Amino acid sequence: MSILSARYATPTLVVLALALVPTVVNVYVGRKVVEGPPLSEALPSVLAGQTSQPTTRKATTIRREFASDDWVERVYASGLGTGVTVLAVRSYDMKRLYHHPELAISDANYGTAEVHEMPAADGPLAVHVLHGEKGGTAAYALLYKGRTVSNPYLFQLRVAPELLLLGQRPLTLVFAEDETGRGDQAAADAPAVQRVVAAIAALRGQAS
Repeated sequence: MSILSARYATPTLVVLALALVPTVVNVYVGRKVVEGPPLSEALPSVLAGQTSQPTTRKATTIRREFASDDWVERVYASGLGTGVTVLAVRSYDMKRLYHHPELAISDANYGTAEVHEMPAADGPLAVHVLHGEKGGTAAYALLYKGRTVSNPYLFQLRVAPELLLLGQRPLTLVFAEDETGRGDQAAADAPAVQRVVAAIAALRGQAS
């Protein structure tokens, strides 16, 4: 092996591992750990004092994009604005949830996500924040066994042995979108981030 090729051997192996792990787990691991309650029951209709209404998103869309039938989507509003849309999805196909979920959920064009640590009673939450090219803010968190995930690619490599030995365990995506969000707003003050933090707190409290 030449010096040039040896230099890239390790990065190449890492890239291949990142690509293959989701496929190996989904194809060869048959046993699945079931989590409950269903998200339609776990996510409160009133969140942080705001009431909600269900959206018109179709189950076939969620099934196609995220390989899941366990989901719920609601618009939370105080009556003073357009409201914040919150989607929660639980799926065994982790990559579908963490690899640019905004592309499957929103029509807006968002930039690169920035990860912010938000304080919470059970420890800081890793919240991924995106800003739209024409305004608007989206935020999401990935929940696994009660903890949020900051780097999903390294996370899936880390949990792969556990999934192969003990069976597939689902990942939960909580995605919030505020069409009126501002790019100059601090993450802690963004309604989309606040709804994600509140939703995670509610789901943690009902996890089985």
